[in-house]
Amino acid sequence: MEDHAATTTPTTTRRRLRAGALAALGVAGIAALTGCSSMVSAAEEALGSEQVQQRHYDTYADAPSSRTSDDVAWFMPDWVPADARDIDVRLDTEQPGYELSFTSAEGVDLDACEPVDGDLGGPAMPTETLPQPLPTTGLVSCGDGRVTASVDDRWASWTTLEAVPGDDGGSTLRR
Repeated sequence: MEDHAATTTPTTTRRRLRAGALAALGVAGIAALTGCSSMVSAAEEALGSEQVQQRHYDTYADAPSSRTSDDVAWFMPDWVPADARDIDVRLDTEQPGYELSFTSAEGVDLDACEPVDGDLGGPAMPTETLPQPLPTTGLVSCGDGRVTASVDDRWASWTTLEAVPGDDGGSTLRR
């Protein structure tokens, strides 16, 4: 009787190598997918996966400014005064929608802003942090695609349904 266990043919060796290589590729693929999934989860945790996001800053110094922020969404527009306090920011990450409100003794320097005719359809997204009721007249645009107004003791700014004429709207995610 011959001992077949001790002898292997080149074909058998190739089959075993191919099976081992396929198994190794499968394990590597699973590891890569798991790693990718972990990276996506970490990014969502850091940035937030909610479509509408909100942040609060106690003072202007706590908030990122356009000069110090690498984030295209989370920064205070240049027209927000340095004494701004109790700052609420909300934005829609997929559609036009931004709201900003704050208190300020100094107030907004309206010399750099332009009057807006009409309310341009009202806010582009349901408001939550803006004072109510929002004005429909006396609005100004400070060149960033949003309208701004003083409401009671707070300043409010929001993206409107219709684009602000003359503004590029780039900072409000308007396409």
